[in-house]
Amino acid sequence: MTFMQRLRMQLISVSAKFLCVVALLFFIVGAPATCQDKPTSLPDARSAVEANLRTSEGKAYDEQLAKEFPQKYLDTMRECKKSAGADFSSFWILLRLDKDGAVKEVLLSPSTKLGSCVRDALLKGKFTAPPKAAYWVSVYIRLSH
Repeated sequence: MTFMQRLRMQLISVSAKFLCVVALLFFIVGAPATCQDKPTSLPDARSAVEANLRTSEGKAYDEQLAKEFPQKYLDTMRECKKSAGADFSSFWILLRLDKDGAVKEVLLSPSTKLGSCVRDALLKGKFTAPPKAAYWVSVYIRLSH
């Protein structure tokens, strides 16, 4: 085997090892982010809300949110109502809050034009810090024509 052939074999071996390390790092580092980005199912979110409401901290936080939500989002709701057309169906908003109160996920049930409009604003929003991270709350929006 010539010097050039041995050098090429060594380079191929080093390249293969490097690719394996890169792939392994991507899998290890990338996997948790992928899992966190997976949307929560509506039944799972509802179960989490119900579990939170069974605690004294959850009940207190729910009362706090009932005051805070209209203060922060009533104007947004009014603006969104203008673009909702004739879709004035009542709906649930389920929010997953981070430990600092930042909104990380918004689910609607059922999905409505008004809810979709409000979701965009909510995803940029923040509430009082909840009792723990990845904390699910719900808000019922009852509309009258």
